[in-house]
Amino acid sequence: AAEHMVELYFRLLDRAAAPPDELRRFIIQAVWLLFAEDLGLVPERVFSNLLQALRDDPTRVPAVEVSDLFRRLNVADSERRNRGRPVALPYVNGELFAETPEVPLNRSEVKRLDELSHLIEAAAYDWKFVNPTVFGSLMEGCLGHDHRWELGAHYTSEPDIMTIVQPVIVRPWSERIEAVDDPTKALRLLGELVNFHVLDPAMGCGNFLAVAYRELRLLERRLHSRIGDLHTEAGMIPPVLPRYPIKNIHGIEIEPFAVEIAKATLWMTHGLIARQFGAAEPPLPLAPLSTLICADSLKTEWPKVDAIIGNPPFHGDRKLRGVLGDDYITWLKDEYGVGVKDHCVYFFRKAHHELGKGKRAGLVATNTISQAKNRDASLAWIASHGGIITDAVSSKPWSGDAKVHVSIVCWQKEGKGSQEFVLDGKQVEGITPSLTVGTEHAEASALAGNRARVFQGYLLNGMGFVLDEEEAARLLERRDADYGSIVAPFMNGDDLVNRPDQDPSRWVIDFGRRPLEEAAAFPAALAIVRERVKPHRDTVTRKGQRERWWQFAETRPGMTAAIATLPRFGVAGLTGKRWLVAWAQPGWRPSHALAGLAFDDDYSFGVVQSVAHELWARANGSTLKGDLRYVVSSCFDTYPFPWPEPKPQHRDAVEAAARLIVAERRAACDQSGKGLTWVYNKMDDGAFAGLRKAHHDLDRAVLACYGWPVTLLEEKPKLLAALFDLNGQLAKDPTYAPFARA
Repeated sequence: AAEHMVELYFRLLDRAAAPPDELRRFIIQAVWLLFAEDLGLVPERVFSNLLQALRDDPTRVPAVEVSDLFRRLNVADSERRNRGRPVALPYVNGELFAETPEVPLNRSEVKRLDELSHLIEAAAYDWKFVNPTVFGSLMEGCLGHDHRWELGAHYTSEPDIMTIVQPVIVRPWSERIEAVDDPTKALRLLGELVNFHVLDPAMGCGNFLAVAYRELRLLERRLHSRIGDLHTEAGMIPPVLPRYPIKNIHGIEIEPFAVEIAKATLWMTHGLIARQFGAAEPPLPLAPLSTLICADSLKTEWPKVDAIIGNPPFHGDRKLRGVLGDDYITWLKDEYGVGVKDHCVYFFRKAHHELGKGKRAGLVATNTISQAKNRDASLAWIASHGGIITDAVSSKPWSGDAKVHVSIVCWQKEGKGSQEFVLDGKQVEGITPSLTVGTEHAEASALAGNRARVFQGYLLNGMGFVLDEEEAARLLERRDADYGSIVAPFMNGDDLVNRPDQDPSRWVIDFGRRPLEEAAAFPAALAIVRERVKPHRDTVTRKGQRERWWQFAETRPGMTAAIATLPRFGVAGLTGKRWLVAWAQPGWRPSHALAGLAFDDDYSFGVVQSVAHELWARANGSTLKGDLRYVVSSCFDTYPFPWPEPKPQHRDAVEAAARLIVAERRAACDQSGKGLTWVYNKMDDGAFAGLRKAHHDLDRAVLACYGWPVTLLEEKPKLLAALFDLNGQLAKDPTYAPFARA
């Protein structure tokens, strides 16, 4: 049904039948009316019959007659509203039909062009069985992808909504309803329920609010039944019981069209529930829903409510400036004092600030909310200000169009008594701000002994620096300068995981930090960069990159110096399903998608390639969708290497296992002609048993270096806790120097 309405909208939009705002309003009006006539709120088939009559009689004008029907629904006076009509129409109000533009609807023998037929086919559905939350998909279809991305709007499925509504609203109220055992107390509890207010501060099309309203009406029904039972048991007659009013539902949304959809969604839900359970207020005229407002939620005062739920915008910190603009970013930094974070971080902070004691909230976020800097500014901050995370989904693929992984977090402010904690569907002892099992949140400290060992690779900001094999060879053959000092193999993430030899596939011109006059000593290379890079650099916003157009955007002098004298150095992908480390040769330039590891010994390689280090990285890094995003400062600089110095036999075992992994990988790649991704996928399926055993041996050898039992390999939470404990100890140990021998 929604597809028909979206297709109709775009047909009308493409031919400019009316301004976009008027077309969107028309779509909402038409959908509500189709729903209302099937639910019996307006005379049955009044709209559907009109559409069919217009289709059958080409002399009639759809724009005029449909507009006249819509206009009459907004007329309060019964005589004026129904003058000249054979069927009486109700007064709808609610401002739904306050504006009724005339929208011409084409007839055509070509089905996809027949606009009247789209409405007629949509009308053929029985709309009283249409879940009002389909309006989410309707909104996304009508806004279109580009506008939707600007708004950060994402349709939320009902199962995902219930993972918040259940613990924030339903479970606490159900426990109280089941526990009440006195008629007077039960009446007081009902008084609390009908005064319970809910807010979605980024309501979009109102799906969260519609589900919350429905569940509150179900709770009301259960409490009514409980009151009846208690009064009967006490030989009493229960009084007339109040019902939950829709005016207790609050929402804020920055997109005007979404606000209109949210109102229609709630009106439809209200009509359905009124039919099932009775109404706290008549379904018609429509309630004005003045509690749903169009505003910037972060800049607007929120109403005082008992629960906050919703799905804030998904924009990441790297994209936020481009979406909101410099002035807004400056305001966010000044207002919240946490710098630039993911958009949803500010909603978490404001929600917790607005909650009263004992009140609850539940929000959806990208799964970076529990990672590194976003966690510290949101969930860790909430925990340090009286928040108790009661329920969470640590990470899952999003059910909507957005290609992201999300976390779902529910918490209570300064909760009382015993709590039930549920993480990823399992009851646990507690939930940390990292969305792991536990009762305390551990913070990792940077370790001085790890400093200046791992670096992000070179950031070019200009693919014109990159050369293919033939271009590089021509430069290297020139005799007018030592081009070998500035033309080097360039390794990227794809080379690491997909080339059988893990060698660079291309070359790069790297002037390092040479000033322009020194770069001019290599005229052929400088000419290439001037032609291919400078035009782009002239357009970038960063002054330094515009002025030093012949240099990489990030020249990484620290890494250059650290690996300059090494006979080999490590490289690892910064983002990926797997954490893979390989050896690189002197002179190679790793791209910004790789980390450069400034050591050449097998022991350090083995520790970093071990499951212990990967577990630490996943706990302290970030993610991209479901993949690990390795953040050097939080993943490596904080990682506690085995200390004190391991026993020689344990260190030797790590070195042997590390060498064997490299040998087994090379044999597997040579045998298959495939890269590491293919090899490891096959290993997971049961192939390459030698490689799998080498990794197993490495992990056991690394734990032996720590002096820990190998059983921790099967108890990852305990292994992670041990690493956090060691990190805290080594942060205070001035002798910690894991690379002294390397």
